[in-house]
Amino acid sequence: MTAPSEQPRPAPTARSPISLREITAHNFRAVIDLDMRDGQRGNVSSNARSLCEAHYSPDSWVRAVYADDSDTPVGFLMMSIWDPDAWCSIWRFMIDSRYQGLGFGARAVGLAVEHVRENHPGIKVLRLLSASPEGKAARGGKPPVEAGYSPYRFYYKLGFRDIEPIDEYGEIEMGLDLQKQ
Repeated sequence: MTAPSEQPRPAPTARSPISLREITAHNFRAVIDLDMRDGQRGNVSSNARSLCEAHYSPDSWVRAVYADDSDTPVGFLMMSIWDPDAWCSIWRFMIDSRYQGLGFGARAVGLAVEHVRENHPGIKVLRLLSASPEGKAARGGKPPVEAGYSPYRFYYKLGFRDIEPIDEYGEIEMGLDLQKQ
């Protein structure tokens, strides 16, 4: 008797439910393989570098963004809880280029906000760095961010606002007031 063949998993779609899952020995390679478009790569360090940094950063919290109905990793989130009584940051966040435009990014940020509110109720602001809408120059071994590939407008639509002006590297610190919502 032969084993029944496995049904192919459906491809992730805009209707796919998502979750933030722990990165383990079983899924870290798939997370490392997630990638962005050429013009976006300067927005964030590679997932491999991020996982390495997280290993040595006790304040970090890393998760894979999964499309649950297909059991497919579609993105990566790395947060840091710098001051549990005031603020934390989205240190790294990306959605693989194959899955952008399906709403996974906005929903994953929503899950991150939910995590902070449930587990760190003293935190008032969720911060992050974004390239300016005009892009930014190459820096620290990362390629430039081309105009139009900055996540600034994405974060702005989610309620993040400028905290600091554009710095000399073309980055803007943004924050989401967790007390308002």
